Amino acid sequence: MAQYTNITNTGIPTIISDRGDNFNNITSILITNTHDSTDVDVDLYIQDTSNNNFYLLKNTLIPVGVSLALTDNVKFNNSSNGYSLIANVTAGSVNIHLKQN
Repeated sequence: MAQYTNITNTGIPTIISDRGDNFNNITSILITNTHDSTDVDVDLYIQDTSNNNFYLLKNTLIPVGVSLALTDNVKFNNSSNGYSLIANVTAGSVNIHLKQN
């Protein structure tokens, strides 16, 4: 199973997988810069029920035409008592592809 998210709004955190979605067996996260001319600055983090953030990526620059694949340690508890996966893009636009077993 896979989930796809397109982010074009910059500076607004976007929930990729909300608590309770039960998207627990993530094997990879692919982030692709889809902007024609701008490098993308991305934060990707999980957030607990107390709104504490735990960053997988912080201020990570993805050049034009480049994809970043995360394949190690991307699993987290996505139950209703677990974490949400959130992305914040401060410039450009991205596609995010979550893949699970």
